[in-house]
Amino acid sequence: MEVCIRRARPGDDAALLALIRAHALFEQAEATIDGEALAELLANPAPPCLLFVAAQGRGLVGYAALTLDFALWRGRWWGHLDCLYVDAAERGRAIGPRLMLAAAEAARTRGADRMEWQTPAWNRRAMAFYRREGASLIAKARFAMAL
Repeated sequence: MEVCIRRARPGDDAALLALIRAHALFEQAEATIDGEALAELLANPAPPCLLFVAAQGRGLVGYAALTLDFALWRGRWWGHLDCLYVDAAERGRAIGPRLMLAAAEAARTRGADRMEWQTPAWNRRAMAFYRREGASLIAKARFAMAL
């Protein structure tokens, strides 16, 4: 069945939330967004992030989330690929590269000169995929602090 990569839209919230939760579970993390908050995000005409989905038939099989950030040292905007996930049963069908391309094109048209993202250190399959897509590893430790 054909897969269409498109911007997420109102009505995608239930299927997208299921993918977000599956992604968090896969990464041994917790997704705290609920259906109401996701529906509000999808209805927002100026959302804080751009969401792309891989739609197949009446369902969704993958998604990507992109935000824009500014790198002071470089004096340039960059795209932060916050999330990239494809349902395990659908991997190997070039859906991930197509989602990445949609996010990269959106970042580029908004003035970004590069895209960065992170993956758990144990996710060797993802690292190999990113290298095949032309990415290079930037070794840094990532920190978080609750506010």
